[in-house]
Amino acid sequence: MDVQELARYGRHLEHLIEGTVTWELDRAVDRVVEQQDWELLGHVLLTAAEVSAQRIIAKLLELEVYEPLVWAACLRRQVRRPQGVAGATGVSRRVFRDWDAEENAQGVPEHIRADAEELSKQAEQTRAAMLQRAAEVDRDPIRDHIIARLADRLATSPAALDALLVITKASAWEETRRGAALKIAAHPMSVSRLARELRSADLIAVADASGLSAVAANIAKVMGSYLDQFKAAGDDRALAFLAEHHPEDATKAAAAQARQN
Repeated sequence: MDVQELARYGRHLEHLIEGTVTWELDRAVDRVVEQQDWELLGHVLLTAAEVSAQRIIAKLLELEVYEPLVWAACLRRQVRRPQGVAGATGVSRRVFRDWDAEENAQGVPEHIRADAEELSKQAEQTRAAMLQRAAEVDRDPIRDHIIARLADRLATSPAALDALLVITKASAWEETRRGAALKIAAHPMSVSRLARELRSADLIAVADASGLSAVAANIAKVMGSYLDQFKAAGDDRALAFLAEHHPEDATKAAAAQARQN
């Protein structure tokens, strides 16, 4: 979008992001919806406070506009408060300074100093690794909320299914991809629809993102009903998936044989 469009909204953007006053937030949301600036709402959802994000999501669901929700589910991250960690290095060095400054003291033996500094270094590395693992998980309630609300519409909205499929394939967060995949896998009508339309790439993406062999087997079982169609389409990836994951040996063998022909 043209960045000059931002000036058109002025202080409305502040209310969209912060959402501290309900009537100002509602007025700002209505203003953007009136202009149908869905791309702007997608950008806003990436950083909006939870109250604002919830209000925007509710309005988008009401209008059945799912694209901004996909942006948020794929790219929004949880905003953390800085966590100060006291470093052991400073403490140990202060102790050493005090010890060295004592009158008539011989100072800290080198082997003790070296051991203490090595322990301090290892502690810093451990803390850094813990922070890195926390960042990789990055659970965000807004992403979870979007997935749950889209899943509620799977029975009636093909667009909601397509939105969840994009999240399954493209979200930056493993837990979000897995959550979207499990919602689809748990909805037999959606799995059957994808199989009937021979959308093997989508079905395999769901199986992979779920991380569960049971999900892969269930999807392969549904796809097995359309084995002849996948053979006629020359869909080697679908045949390979069936040969590996279908629960029945006969179908596995038939898919493997079709790949060789």
